[in-house]
Amino acid sequence: MLKHIVTFYGLDVNQLPQQDQRWKLRYNELFEHVDCVLCEGLHMAQSLIALGCPTHKAKIHHLGIRLDQFTYQPRKWHPSEPLKVLIAAAFREKKGIPDAIAALGYLQQSTPLEITIIGDAGDDKASQREKRRILDAVHQYGLTPTFMGYQPHSVFLEQAYRHHLFISPSVKASDGDTEGGAPVSIIEAAATGMPVIATRHCDIPEVLNRYPADLLAPEHDVEQLVRILNWWVGYPQEWAGILLPQRAYIEAEYDAKVQGLRLAAIYTEVMAEHQ
Repeated sequence: MLKHIVTFYGLDVNQLPQQDQRWKLRYNELFEHVDCVLCEGLHMAQSLIALGCPTHKAKIHHLGIRLDQFTYQPRKWHPSEPLKVLIAAAFREKKGIPDAIAALGYLQQSTPLEITIIGDAGDDKASQREKRRILDAVHQYGLTPTFMGYQPHSVFLEQAYRHHLFISPSVKASDGDTEGGAPVSIIEAAATGMPVIATRHCDIPEVLNRYPADLLAPEHDVEQLVRILNWWVGYPQEWAGILLPQRAYIEAEYDAKVQGLRLAAIYTEVMAEHQ
């Protein structure tokens, strides 16, 4: 009999079951017959177990990135220069961009900023609505970011190395949408040696495993985002002590070459069961 392995990714974990109860029935049927369910991290695994996936079928397999494309260049910043902050995400509610704008609005009162935003809205109403919220927040806080719109991955990488900080405060959207696991952009930004300001959302804490817990904010907590930003601004001499261990952790857990071998091992294990 052929083995059956399923991978969950994002909106299928939280949004679909919240919007339509029929998905719970479909998932229960799936979980009964599938041999293995692959999850990006512990939070995703726990979410699927809560939906009925047997614990022994849920296996954590981290996403992998091509680490050979991400040279480690630990960021350094001196208070005499503007702090360059990068935001890169589609304009969707779960990305928390208005919260990032609000936090940066408060930070600019004490620290000169240069802000770049990569991303834009799609044609759907929800995305267009989120774009209006982002533009309203920019106007409200008097910020003057550079909007680059959608860009290829090479431009994101180029801009990452030109900036000091990456901010990505993901949240659970009102329609139930979440990251499911964690944005790949966070993995990539951290791999370059860039400080990441993020939230305790889904599997983001598992990705930023070497960050002190108090350097991740609760969702929608602008005050805590400001506090975390002020910590990075106030202690630039401490950056390397976090960035280097974080890079080492990504090398161990999110390198595509390593993860490819681990995925092959999972498939081999599943195939060998009950032979």
